[in-house]
Amino acid sequence: MIPAKIIRFLAERANVGFAGTRDSGLVPLGHRVSGWQVDAAGRTISAFIRPFWEARLVESLRDNGSIALTIGDVTTHETYQIKGRYLSHRPIQRMEVEIADRVRERLAKALLAQYQDERVVPFVKASIPIPTLIVAVEVNEVFVQTPGPGAGERIAPPPDAR
Repeated sequence: MIPAKIIRFLAERANVGFAGTRDSGLVPLGHRVSGWQVDAAGRTISAFIRPFWEARLVESLRDNGSIALTIGDVTTHETYQIKGRYLSHRPIQRMEVEIADRVRERLAKALLAQYQDERVVPFVKASIPIPTLIVAVEVNEVFVQTPGPGAGERIAPPPDAR
């Protein structure tokens, strides 16, 4: 479902992510995503989250199952939104924290190259929280969110596939 070029982008260049959910009253909830991992087939993505209100996040996911992940590169603004259905959640494992660490390093390296100021590095690293929870998501749709022509277009499944 997630095209191969976007899987590569997520694994190699993406450095910032957010998740959006909603509660039973349709009140939106935002969550910082510290890392992500796509399965080999591109059908599921695991979002690494440290929710401020874990109970509210889990309750909203169990209530309606909807979640949208927006993942991008802060320097180029190349961004994709992945919409899907909640499958499960669990505590993060030690090896998976290393994936979030790599995202943190990518973000710090990108901003250091842009601003040429070492003082930015500790602040950037501190801005990505250490995740405590992994949320597995079945991917239903992928949209381009990069500013410019094509922004907002669905790329998976292809528009004519519905």
